[in-house]
Amino acid sequence: PFSITKDTKVKLYSEKGDLKSPILSTPFYKIDPNLSITLESEFANQYSAGGNDALIDGIRSTKNYRTGSWQGYHNTDLVATVDLGRQKPINTISVNFLQDQGAWIFYPTEVQCLVSKDGMDFKALPSQKINAEDKNNEIEIKTVRFKIPMTEYKYVKIIAKKLGKLPEWHLGYPMDGRSWIFADEISIN
Repeated sequence: PFSITKDTKVKLYSEKGDLKSPILSTPFYKIDPNLSITLESEFANQYSAGGNDALIDGIRSTKNYRTGSWQGYHNTDLVATVDLGRQKPINTISVNFLQDQGAWIFYPTEVQCLVSKDGMDFKALPSQKINAEDKNNEIEIKTVRFKIPMTEYKYVKIIAKKLGKLPEWHLGYPMDGRSWIFADEISIN
């Protein structure tokens, strides 16, 4: 037995005589039990990813939105505030988004990150814009990262702006189709 005290990747294989199995690799993530999250947006019931804590549960999603580990927001911005439980040094904040345009899932057009020591006065970090309406047939995961000088904060707010109406080139456009945002893990280091 061995203990894991921080995020790590474990690789293993088995041997029998001169035979060696392929190497298996799996990541493990340390989850802070003091984390909590407040969602100001309502996710779709069919894409809840397990509920309110899905964005901080340590489970990383794959490119398949049907696995149930993505949290989906239909035609609405994602607004989530993570409470770290106490002020902690923060250097990097990241959040994952899925793009599967054939399934009407688009990246957000802009992602904002705000930090606070008290939950009242938030400091905005430089926002990141994404060309979400650009046609792309690839199913992809984008990790949006915010780096800040190591400073102590207690709250982190993420705002992901929806694309909304589908672009003219999309098959759903004539039906007045609206986009989805699929979000995954918010990581704070």
